[in-house]
Amino acid sequence: MLRTPHSGIALALSVAFLSAPHTSRAQVDTALIPRILGDELSHPFEIDEEKSKKMLDSMSNSATKRLDQNNQAWNASSPKWKAVYDRVHADLELEMPAIREAVKSEAQKQQQDGKADIAARLSQSDVDAILAYYTTPEGQRYQEFAQRVDKIMSSGMGNLASLRATSNEQHSATKPTPEQTTRYTRLLTLSRPYQSIVAASQAQKDPSGYGGVIGFGMGLAIRKSQQELEALDNEYAADLTNFEAFTKTDAEQHLFAAMGQAMLRMGKDTSLVGFFQAVEQKHESDWTALYLAQGPP
Repeated sequence: MLRTPHSGIALALSVAFLSAPHTSRAQVDTALIPRILGDELSHPFEIDEEKSKKMLDSMSNSATKRLDQNNQAWNASSPKWKAVYDRVHADLELEMPAIREAVKSEAQKQQQDGKADIAARLSQSDVDAILAYYTTPEGQRYQEFAQRVDKIMSSGMGNLASLRATSNEQHSATKPTPEQTTRYTRLLTLSRPYQSIVAASQAQKDPSGYGGVIGFGMGLAIRKSQQELEALDNEYAADLTNFEAFTKTDAEQHLFAAMGQAMLRMGKDTSLVGFFQAVEQKHESDWTALYLAQGPP
């Protein structure tokens, strides 16, 4: 029940703190992980009005569809859809304060668990190597670049939580040229969300990239954030080769693998699934009765 918002939100959170352990090691101080990853683990998770609206729309769309999910004619183009969708949307809107609080609480828990997971899978030498790089002028530029490109990639993955919204955004955005797509793709593949999802898919022996979502998420990020990506490319084009070399170091590869494992655990360990099921079950009989009263789609 309500799997679409849960999976999208979990994925959006996962990419912020996405190897099995490669050697035995002393415990790395968890407080060092935000120093490595920056803002993503330093600030409390918040749901602004735009995120809240997308979450509500996505949940409403998914819950309405599941009233007859095997019927291909039952979708937003059905003349019967709007009456049912509007009722589902109105009921879920009343539940949104509790939903937002549950999501925020889960996100905070996942932030703490994610830091601990990553710290447990890194060696002190990994941490020392990364932080030493950050003290160099190039490393400082990399930190600034990573913070910006990570947010762009995360926004693309986060948009998977609302397929209707992303579809509208795709149609309204200007399609990038092949040359732009090549340049923007190079930037996004340097993001830690991308690298972490690749590491997770390799650990799961999933060559498609965590269920195939990574390419779709990248496409959404490119369509949504062309101006930001163009600005990034203009500012950092001369640095990309060195940044790519750094991401291939053992320390960074261990970091991506640790983040990927944290992401996989997060996808399995969440209280949100049961919470969303309970919310939907609370209204399901009324929604079903309204749907049946509309007649065949």
